[in-house]
Amino acid sequence: MAEARRSPAGLGELRRILGPATGLAVCVGTAVGAGILRTPGAVAAELPHAGWIIGVWCLGALVATLDAFILAEMAAMHPRVGGLVAYLRASFGRRVAFLAGWSMLLVTWPASLASVAVVTGELLTGGAEALAAGAPQTPVGRTIAVAVIAVFGGLNLVGLRFGARFEVALFVAKVALLAGVCIAAALVAPAPAALAAAADAAPMPVALLAAFGSAMTFVIFSYDGYADAVYMAGETRDPGRSMPRALLGALLTITGLYLLANLTFLHVLGVDGLAHSKFAALDVARAAFGEAGGLVLTVIALVILLGAVNAYFLTGPRIARVLAEEGLALPALGRVPASGAPLGATLWIMGVSILFALTNSFDTLLNVTVPILSTTTALVAAGLLVQRVRAPQLARPFRVRAAWLVVGLQVAIGLALLVAYVADDPLSLAIDAGALLLGLAVYAVLARRQRGTTP
Repeated sequence: MAEARRSPAGLGELRRILGPATGLAVCVGTAVGAGILRTPGAVAAELPHAGWIIGVWCLGALVATLDAFILAEMAAMHPRVGGLVAYLRASFGRRVAFLAGWSMLLVTWPASLASVAVVTGELLTGGAEALAAGAPQTPVGRTIAVAVIAVFGGLNLVGLRFGARFEVALFVAKVALLAGVCIAAALVAPAPAALAAAADAAPMPVALLAAFGSAMTFVIFSYDGYADAVYMAGETRDPGRSMPRALLGALLTITGLYLLANLTFLHVLGVDGLAHSKFAALDVARAAFGEAGGLVLTVIALVILLGAVNAYFLTGPRIARVLAEEGLALPALGRVPASGAPLGATLWIMGVSILFALTNSFDTLLNVTVPILSTTTALVAAGLLVQRVRAPQLARPFRVRAAWLVVGLQVAIGLALLVAYVADDPLSLAIDAGALLLGLAVYAVLARRQRGTTP
């Protein structure tokens, strides 16, 4: 049988009330967020050649696909809340799981949520044109970002079922609107001559690898979230079947939307136009809808961003829950009432996200989160092989074929990307390293206290 665990006393029982539609919506809701609005131009600026631009987005899909297979097996084998943290606990023990969960709760989730809220504040302050101009965050924009975080945190305290249904509705609207505007732009706007000229240009020689690594930072950030449904596996009906369906369905949807968007951007703007566009989606919307393009894009962007904000509140608190189950977080952070809405963990995510939103820009937040994501992904992948050896008796409703090859590729890609990130932005890596060192100190204190209370 798959691993089953009872909730520790005082933390509340988790209810399996979610289906694959919620998992699909959460994955797409998190992944298709600020990234698709802000990163295509940055990727094109690093790789000003149509083939390389599409290639780097395809490589991002490959990395996500390998990881989706790995996580599908892990989620079916360990149907717990907490996702990657729970899998690292099973594979490498409490210390590694704590460090991963600590970095997620302290940096990754709040920073990612804050980055989306920051873009939302920019959007609501000056419309889509403000994002295109790349104007610095204003006091009003920061206030709106804080309000968005607070409002959606409060909405998710109503209950898990309410938050899940809201996410599904936003998912449907997001896919329909984004696909619709891309198709309309491709049909209406003429293709510029610049596209053909750039496509014939020779690839960049010496700096290609560094540029590719830098571009992958934006791509990995954009794909991040494609598997976030695994954090809710402990509240999902029949996770052995629902999780693989949700993950693979989400991956197909996300990849399709990203390739459709970038092909549309290239068709309408050309490589040079995309590389110099601060907000490619707005330029494309204007090409398709004229003066009304700004309003159309503002509505689409708002739906995309709010879906991402809601998804972060659905998933992030589950990380605190699995740490609390292991005695590695305060019980208040892991306590879940009958409504399924964890008060303590939601308030934590809300509070730290607000601090990030007040003190950091979108690009800074992006650079801080990606190294942690790549490292954690590589560790979880390696853990699949550890689980095959240590726990062969556990049921695996979904099983990765050629696991050694899949894991080897995923670990190699993760390490290569980490090296590229170190070379590109050592300061952000230093911030992440500082968070991990602080986490080691906190873990030592928690472990000492737990040994002292154990009879």
